[in-house]
Amino acid sequence: MRRRTTLTLASALAALLAGCGSDESTEAACDTSIPGNICRIAGLGGLEGNGYAGDDGPALEALFSLPQDTQTAPDGTLYILDWNNHRIRKLEDGVIRHVAGRGELGGTLDDPALSDFNHPTGLLFTPDQSGLVVAAWHNSKVRTLDLATGTIVDTCGDGRRAYWGDGGPALTASLDLPASVAWDPTGNLVILDQANQVFRFIDPAGNIHPLYGKCVIDAPAPSGPGACADGVAPTACSAMGASPSGKSTCGDPATTCTNACTPGYNGDEVPAVDMRMGQPFGQSADPGGRIAFDPEGRLYFADSGNSIIRRIDADGMVRRIAGVAPVDRVPQRGYSGDGGPATEALLNNPVDLALAEDGSLYFTDVYNHCVRMIDPAGIISTVAGTCGRFGESGDGGPATAALLSRPYGLELTPDALIISDTGNNTIRSVKR
Repeated sequence: MRRRTTLTLASALAALLAGCGSDESTEAACDTSIPGNICRIAGLGGLEGNGYAGDDGPALEALFSLPQDTQTAPDGTLYILDWNNHRIRKLEDGVIRHVAGRGELGGTLDDPALSDFNHPTGLLFTPDQSGLVVAAWHNSKVRTLDLATGTIVDTCGDGRRAYWGDGGPALTASLDLPASVAWDPTGNLVILDQANQVFRFIDPAGNIHPLYGKCVIDAPAPSGPGACADGVAPTACSAMGASPSGKSTCGDPATTCTNACTPGYNGDEVPAVDMRMGQPFGQSADPGGRIAFDPEGRLYFADSGNSIIRRIDADGMVRRIAGVAPVDRVPQRGYSGDGGPATEALLNNPVDLALAEDGSLYFTDVYNHCVRMIDPAGIISTVAGTCGRFGESGDGGPATAALLSRPYGLELTPDALIISDTGNNTIRSVKR
C-alpha cells in the first residue's frame, strides 16, 4: 500500500484560485529582453492549468501541478520540479519533456519503487553536473538522478519519518521531511531536515552527522510532554540505548521520544548548534525553508514557520537578517517594511533563497505572493509580484506590477530571475 498524504497545499491553492479566477495576461507582448519584465515561460496557467499534460509539446501549453523548484544547466536546459505530479520535467528549446518519476507516490517503505518520488521539494546539481540531487520530501529521503541514464538511487534516508542514525551511514539514517540540500564549501552535502528542526550533513564517505539546530520535544499534550520544568534540561533520546538520535525530550524518554520535534525559537545571536527553528511539521505540513551558502561559507536559510530569514556565520552564531523576531515564540507574520531595514520588515512564510553576485539575497515571500530582495546594506524591497495580493497577471510588463500566487521557488541565473509561481502552476522569468 502506497503512503497517501493530506495535500493541504494543493487543496488550499485550489480554493485560493477558485476564489480569484485568472486575470488576462499580456503574454503576446511579452518581451524577454527588457530588464525587469516578467514572462511566463512554462505552464498553461489559469484555472485549467493544474494537471499533467503536454510532454514533448509547447511549454506554454503544458500542465503542471504546483511546481516547486528549478535548476538551470550550463546548456540552458531548465529542470522543473513538478511537486504534485511527483515528477521532474525539463524545458529545452520551448518544449517540455519528462525526465523522471512516474507520478506514483513510490519510493517509501511500502512501495520501494526506485523510479518514483513523493512530493519532492528541492533540486541541486551534483558537483560535476551529471546528475540532480533531489530533496524527496515525503519520501523522507535524499535521492540522486543520473541525467545520462535516468537511474535514481537513494543517497540518504531509510524512508521512515524519524530522527536516527547520526554518526553512521546516511542510507540507514532516518529523516523527517528533508526540504532542501546544498553543497558546503568543503564538499559536504547539507540537508535541512525540516520536521526534525535541524541541519545535518553527509560527508564524502557517505556518513551523516548533526550540524546545526536542536530537536527538542516540548510541545503540549497530546503532541508532546510540555515544557521542561525550570532548571531541568531535556533528556537525550539516545540515552535509551536505541539507535543514535538527535532528539531530546522534556518528558519520559520511553514514551515521548517517538513524538515529533517541536518547532521553536530561542533567539538569535546564539550558537547555531543550540538554536531552535520553526519549520512546518506534521502530516499536513507545507514545504519549508531552503538553504544557500555564500562564497564566504555562510549558511542562509528561511525559518519559514517563524517568518524570518537567518544566517549562520563563520563564528558559529546564528543571526536574523530579515523579518521580525517571534514574540513569546509566536511568529510575527504580515507584510511591511519595503524601503527600510529588512530586520524590521514583516514577512509571511519565506521559503526559497538565492544569492546574487553582489551579495543581495532574493527570497520568496510565499503567503505575501511576491519575491523580495535584501540588498548588501540590509534594505528590503519587492522585485516581483504585488505583496499582499494574489492573482495571475502582468506578463509582458514590469515584474513589480504583476500578480503571483504563492511562489515557492526561485533561481537566479546570469540573465534572469526564474520563479516557480506555484499557485498558478507556471514558471515565470524576470529579465535581469
